[in-house]
Amino acid sequence: IYPPYGFIQGEDRVGQEIPEIIDRSSYILGFTILSKKGAYLKFEARPHAIILYLLAKRTKLDVVLAGSSYDDWRRVFPGLKPLKNLHIIGKGFSDDGIAKIYRNALLVISPITNRNISNRFLEALFYGKPIVTSEIVKSIHPELEHGRHIFISTWDTIIEDSMKLLEDEDLLKTLQLGAKEAYNKFFSTKRNIEIVKRLISE
Repeated sequence: IYPPYGFIQGEDRVGQEIPEIIDRSSYILGFTILSKKGAYLKFEARPHAIILYLLAKRTKLDVVLAGSSYDDWRRVFPGLKPLKNLHIIGKGFSDDGIAKIYRNALLVISPITNRNISNRFLEALFYGKPIVTSEIVKSIHPELEHGRHIFISTWDTIIEDSMKLLEDEDLLKTLQLGAKEAYNKFFSTKRNIEIVKRLISE
């Protein structure tokens, strides 16, 4: 049973202001928390931020890094100045703000490093966005199909795979439709209710 992503309509909390880039153009999107420390920072947040930096550098496209601030970046990467097309937009957004951030995303970079359910991963499925993730997702979510629901890559090839994917409009469309299909089929509230009813009846 998966915790479904959702929010209470009409109960939106006030969050951080949405930056102009979100409404201005399309972009590559990633969420990572550079303010954390320890294993998460070392093995997930920092490598994830580096991937987004390199995608901004190599594609010249706008890349949005949410969940971290410029101060977080300077602390983790004291000698590396963010590129002009790498937009570090902070955290604390409202539900409406999160929806806006996903709206214009061309591609969501969401690598997973541990065997816990990733809320951001489920969120990207909920919003029907093409997702590039890492191999460990196969052990957490074996029901998801590579090339249909998600694109499974590795930490070593994720940049090249993402760049190729951005040039394949047909596959991007397939992943977009597949993400929404996967959320509704495997992770939605309706699906969880069906599972609970089945467990109770047994």
